[in-house]
Amino acid sequence: MANELAPLFKALGDPVRLRLLSLIASAPEVCVCDLTDAFELTGATISHHLRVLRESGMVEVERRGTWAYYRARTGALTVLGNVLGSEPAPAEGGSASSCGTAPTTPAASENQEPLISANPDLIRLMADPLRSRIVRILAAGPATTSQLVTDTGAKQPNVSGHLKLLREAGAVVTEPRGRFTYYRLVPGALQSAAMHLVDLAAEARTNADNVRNCC
Repeated sequence: MANELAPLFKALGDPVRLRLLSLIASAPEVCVCDLTDAFELTGATISHHLRVLRESGMVEVERRGTWAYYRARTGALTVLGNVLGSEPAPAEGGSASSCGTAPTTPAASENQEPLISANPDLIRLMADPLRSRIVRILAAGPATTSQLVTDTGAKQPNVSGHLKLLREAGAVVTEPRGRFTYYRLVPGALQSAAMHLVDLAAEARTNADNVRNCC
C-alpha cells in the first residue's frame, strides 16, 4: 500500500503541481492553454509538471486538434483523502509495551496539536514509502521508536529521522510514558491535508459537465 501511495503523494509534493491539480479539478476539463496562462512559468515547465501528474495517475489527458485537455481522476484524490483521513486509534490508558532502548527526551506534550494549512508540506512527507508506513502504523495507536523499528524493519536512525520530519510538520507529537517516549498522530494535521484532496475530488465531480470552450 505504501509503495502504491508514495508516487501520488510525491506528485502533489510540489506547490506548482498542487495548484495545477486544483485548477484542473475546478472544471470537468481544462485546456492546456489556460493552465499555461495561469503561471509565470515556461510552457516546457508546465508540461513537465503535467506529465508528472499524468504518470502518477492524478490526471488524464485527451487531445483534440492542436489542444490537450486535462481532467482530474477523482478516484485517486478520494483514495488519498481516505488514507489521510483515517482516525488514529486512542491510546490505552497508561499502559506501555515492553520496549528496548528508550527514545530521546520528548519535544512536545500530547496536548499540543499544531494545525497546518492546506499546503503540500505533509503531502510531500508522505511521498516516502517508509514515512507513509510509519504513519499507517501510528494510525493504529501511539508507538515508541523501538516498536516502529521492529514493525518496519528499518534502522533506528532512519526511523528517528522520519519521526523528526513528521514532528516538525505537526503530523505527530511525543508523549512520555514512564521511561519511554511514544509518538502519536495528530488527527487535525492529517484531516487538513485530507480535506483539501477530498474537496478537490468533490469539486471535480460537481463540475463534470461544465465544459469550457477553448479560445
